[in-house]
Formats: sequence, structure tokens, C-alpha cells
Amino acid sequence: MATNNTPSSNPRAEKMGDVLDALSSGIAKSAAREPKFEPKLLVPEVTAEPARQLLTEKMLADRWVCSVARLQRWRTVGEGPQYLKIVGKVLYRLKDIEAYEEASLVRRMF
Repeated sequence: MATNNTPSSNPRAEKMGDVLDALSSGIAKSAAREPKFEPKLLVPEVTAEPARQLLTEKMLADRWVCSVARLQRWRTVGEGPQYLKIVGKVLYRLKDIEAYEEASLVRRMF
């Protein structure tokens, strides 16, 4: 006599299916509770553009919210920060700008 081994006719197979369903459900729940793995960067982040050490007239005028003409006038009369003139182009070193800003800082005495 031939036996039919389909899951519905075999109680042992049904129990095994229930156990497997329960196990997979438990695994899914515990996996959902575990914190997600976040890879850590091993190299430092690189900024999109390195800090400029030289600024043009326009860049300095934007930094100080003044006109380029004012900077040109200051150079004519010997005011303002030190500057470089390379191939006819006026450039300001960042360290000279920061030194000028520090020297221009007004400290109140009370």
C-alpha cells in the first residue's frame, strides 16, 4: 500500500513546519532588535576644498564685507594688511589677514 507523504497527511511534517516557522519568526524578531552595524571611517574626512592660504582682492572684500576699491585705496596710501604682487596679481596671505584683524580688534576698558 502506498502512503501519501504530503504535509497535510503527515502530522510529523506539520509539526516540523510549525517548529521551523516559529524559529524563523524568532530569528527575524531578534535580528530586528539588534543594533545595525555602522562601518567606521578609518581615514579622516577630507574637506571638499583645502583651506586657502592666499586670498584674492575679491575674496578679502567678501570676507570683510567691503569693496575691492577700498582695498585698492588702502594699498595706495599704505594701509591695510600686507600683500603680495605676483605677476601683476594682488594676493593676500591668510596669516597676514588674521594678524591685521587681531591688531584691529577693539578691546573695551571698563
